[in-house]
Amino acid sequence: MIDFIKKGKKLFLTSLASMMLFSTVLTSSFAAETDVLSKASVNEMLQYEFSSEVMSENKDDLEKSLTDTFDNLDLVLKGMKSDRDLQEAFLEKTTLEDDVKRDLEEYFSANHDDEKELNSLIRDVKDQIAENHSVLPEITEVLLLQSNSSIKSEDKVQATILPILLRLALKEAVKKKMGKKIKRMAYDEFEERIEPEIWAEVDALHEQYNGDIDYDGPEDKNELNGINQGEKVFNIIHKRTNKHLLRFHMKRVDKGRSIDFHWHKKDDNFEWHHGQTKITKSNQFPEHWGED
Repeated sequence: MIDFIKKGKKLFLTSLASMMLFSTVLTSSFAAETDVLSKASVNEMLQYEFSSEVMSENKDDLEKSLTDTFDNLDLVLKGMKSDRDLQEAFLEKTTLEDDVKRDLEEYFSANHDDEKELNSLIRDVKDQIAENHSVLPEITEVLLLQSNSSIKSEDKVQATILPILLRLALKEAVKKKMGKKIKRMAYDEFEERIEPEIWAEVDALHEQYNGDIDYDGPEDKNELNGINQGEKVFNIIHKRTNKHLLRFHMKRVDKGRSIDFHWHKKDDNFEWHHGQTKITKSNQFPEHWGED
């Protein structure tokens, strides 16, 4: 197993986790909670004929991406809820059975997040992966080709899923910080105006530190709504030293009518406000973070 995000599942399946760790430990099965797929199954999946756009010369990279995708299907499915193009590619280009695709379409179109439904869908998709060894390579390839965070070299996509899964995780951190009320008021504008800049910063750190980065999100079980009520949304951390590289913040300003988004960087000892952007509404935003 390559446990790409050791606490990834706890982040979305419970409200207690506050940290996700990336690792590269390989065992004979895909995930700790299941024995459905063996090392032999992984080897068989590697025989899948990936698109010519996917750089598949390094089988270790592809193997790692397959296992990372499997271990983080919760991130993948949650991330697709806000990405119509990714949804369409996923449903069109994978050989999941029709009834599973119908259930996925219903989940994607729902305006709420149902954890029980998500868990049921993950089980269904894993069952399909066990029955059809093309399904997991298809899902992984869709993510590699469709994600804007794919790293390209000579018109080919690097066969690494890590920055894609990291981005999906950070999107969820922003949503958790906002809570459903603020999300309805501001998330679309955040995606359009702020996401591209902060993702570019995170991708640059991923490349600079050769993927050796981690993050902690806004969860805090000791605070109201289980969410940090200060400015913190997430911190990007250097795994080897456990030191902060970037701090992404949100702050209510203008008597609650605006949210100020900005980040701080290690390069200037976290003194400057980078990318400072405000989202302003005629009505006040809720007073507390994480309100539903």
